[in-house]
Amino acid sequence: MSGPLAARGGARLRRAILLLSLVAGVGLAAPVWAARAIARVEVRAEPGRVLIVLAADSEEPLQYTAFSLADPPRLVFDLADARLAPDVATAYPLDSPSVKQVRLGQFSLQPDITRVVVDLCGPGSAPPWGVVPGTQSETLIAIGKAGPIALPSPAVEKVEGAVLVRLPGVGGLARKVGTLEAPPRVYLDLVGAVAAQGLEQDCEEAPLRQIRFGQQTPEEGRPVARVVVELRKEQAHSVYSDGNDLVIAVGPQPWALPLPEYRGAGRLKGKTVVVDPGHGGNDIGAPALFGRPPEGPYEKDIVLDIAQRLARLLVAEGASVKMTREDDTYIALQERAAIANRLKADALVSLHCNSCDAPDTLRGTSVYYDHPHSQDLARLVQEEMIASLGTVDKGVRNANFAVIRRTQGPGILVETAFINHRGDRARLTNPNFRERAARAILRGLTQFLSNKPDGRNGEE
Repeated sequence: MSGPLAARGGARLRRAILLLSLVAGVGLAAPVWAARAIARVEVRAEPGRVLIVLAADSEEPLQYTAFSLADPPRLVFDLADARLAPDVATAYPLDSPSVKQVRLGQFSLQPDITRVVVDLCGPGSAPPWGVVPGTQSETLIAIGKAGPIALPSPAVEKVEGAVLVRLPGVGGLARKVGTLEAPPRVYLDLVGAVAAQGLEQDCEEAPLRQIRFGQQTPEEGRPVARVVVELRKEQAHSVYSDGNDLVIAVGPQPWALPLPEYRGAGRLKGKTVVVDPGHGGNDIGAPALFGRPPEGPYEKDIVLDIAQRLARLLVAEGASVKMTREDDTYIALQERAAIANRLKADALVSLHCNSCDAPDTLRGTSVYYDHPHSQDLARLVQEEMIASLGTVDKGVRNANFAVIRRTQGPGILVETAFINHRGDRARLTNPNFRERAARAILRGLTQFLSNKPDGRNGEE
């Protein structure tokens, strides 16, 4: 099994993020065996990757715990129940743009743990890595270009009344999230992943019943693995990335759970994004309740907070960010679009809260676009928001809104939730929900801009 890693720092440096069974056919409960010897080690730099060959003296599967460290940056692989043979070299210097050297040592004898340390060339995110099948006695670790990621064993934990299913190392994969009924299930299709062995893990922690893995039809030649979380009864859910981990949170209010500190990876360097908090100043937007005077909270204040969060995340990813307003001022609609056009922005995101005539009737999230070249961006952002926020899916819609109509590059208008619906308003007024909304929009933007070198599809 394999997965990408990102550098960690501070108190999380030693946190193990991935327990891997490296040979197909190994289930969750590994048998106990005597320590085996790592009889041969080979390290070589190849085009686009570094390959580490570990040959054991038996065909028993190796198990890894993998994590990253910072200052200096490095990847660490601990091999359980393994010892280095006496004649195996312990240092392998490299002439590689990503890896300085590979070091091996006997980390522990009771229990037996052999440690492999990959010294990286610079700070930032660790390069992708994976396991390439070798002979029956070999394990090949590829640092750089890696093959499909095998799904790791899920971990179940309870946090603040919610149950979390954590899948280490796959948080960066493209994913599609959905629900099924009879029985209630949440499923995730992870593109670029394989379920090395079908998994059926029964769960005692309510409301979970079972976690299952399976393989789906490939997409454009890439494998697709499905994760199914079956529930004892229907519950709200939220799907989000925690560093390189993928988390499925299930419970009464999973959207209210705090999120870990965000660590950018510079994925949007060279991109320009305009973030437009709707309304402002005398234009309050939609209120919680219409009346004389209207009752707060007001749309203009909520979307400004989400916009500030989104701008911070975009900067962390290396983007150049321009907000149409940074405080409680009013900016004309034509000027909001003009800002994006003058900057030749790669994308504009206009943030809003929805409302309707009858309070507490309509609820949910929708994303609007005008020009066809913005449709993919709208779809990606909508998918991420529904998966992360657990709101009602109001869909992607085409609309003639002034801001996105006048924007020449890709532009979308996000209706985060209904401010005059009691349930949605509880979400909108929760800072953790607003942070989740910002991160979901960021993920959709990142997917869109990563597939468009110049970020623009022409002008209309």
